[in-house]
Amino acid sequence: MVVSVATMMVHRGKGLMCMCLSRLCQDVLAEGKSLCLFYDNPEAGKVYHRLGFKSIDNWVMMTEK
Repeated sequence: MVVSVATMMVHRGKGLMCMCLSRLCQDVLAEGKSLCLFYDNPEAGKVYHRLGFKSIDNWVMMTEK
């Protein structure tokens, strides 16, 4: 599961997240594995969808108060 992909503010907009995540996906898929993604940022979601991730459902996290 891919969670919490982030880029420092000064480096955003340079395509770094896309390059790194694309390579990670290639490597994992080449090993015969699959990927699952968890995100809550709609802007990041646009990048993930461009890379080929598909929305299949919504997840909910429960934490102890």
